[in-house]
Amino acid sequence: MIDPRPIRRLRLSVPLYLVTILGIAAGCSKEAKLGQLSGTVTFKGQPVPAGYISFMPDASKGNLGQVKVAQLRDGVYNTALERDPGISPGPTVIRIAGFDGKKQKGFSQGKQIFNPHELRATLAEGTATMDFTVPPSAAERLRIEPTSDEP
Repeated sequence: MIDPRPIRRLRLSVPLYLVTILGIAAGCSKEAKLGQLSGTVTFKGQPVPAGYISFMPDASKGNLGQVKVAQLRDGVYNTALERDPGISPGPTVIRIAGFDGKKQKGFSQGKQIFNPHELRATLAEGTATMDFTVPPSAAERLRIEPTSDEP
């Protein structure tokens, strides 16, 4: 007959070893701190009345994280004021959408004043300021689409 005591000890020690190894691995991983970004957005020399600016980590350059969106009001945005503040540092695809701010049926932020403008930048950890100027060419062949599902 086989003595079951060594098997019981092994069954009890394996989970303990796994928990220890996972704890050490988690402690060794270096996760980048989220950053906060604020600034202004202008178009044709004027502050963009309404819109949004999105920050999408550039996965093609190895930056993984969540897409974050900040509202644009009177040409100003601040990621720290959003419901889920903080943006992933590193290579990022930034997309800016601008509207005239005159709310009407089907257009909760007003009508588009330019096509969404996209650019790439490398964002740093911590708090920073970044201003954007949307080029006039962004209004060429303007594709106006409703911004809400209001009937």
